[in-house]
Amino acid sequence: MESWLACSIAATVLWGCWGFIAKLASRTLSWQNLLLLSYGGSLVVFPVYLIYFSRHLSFFPVRPDYLFAVSGGIFSSLAGLFFYHALSKQEASRIVVITSMYPAITVLLACVFLQEPFTIKKTIGVILAVAAVYLLSV
Repeated sequence: MESWLACSIAATVLWGCWGFIAKLASRTLSWQNLLLLSYGGSLVVFPVYLIYFSRHLSFFPVRPDYLFAVSGGIFSSLAGLFFYHALSKQEASRIVVITSMYPAITVLLACVFLQEPFTIKKTIGVILAVAAVYLLSV
């Protein structure tokens, strides 16, 4: 199996477990507490990443891509805030399915701003994804 596929499958399994575990925690925790504890868990692995990837770390010269990387972290953190709040109000099976539509947004943004082709297959994929969200979350 190619490494990109293995990593994609691992990420999917971990994100799937994350949604389930978050719902378990939301049974007794407020969404605010869940948010803080979840990001606290991220801080546990940060030193490991820092040590392991430090040879790749460079801050100078500052490039526009640094701003994109930091912005991505901010967007991800804000998404987590809304996710945990929604999870405290509704079933995990509905919230996780709806929030899993983010790839469709990525596809649309990449087509508009990065001039990636918006093929008929991608169009059908987005339509089927929307249909799947509807069927799984009703």
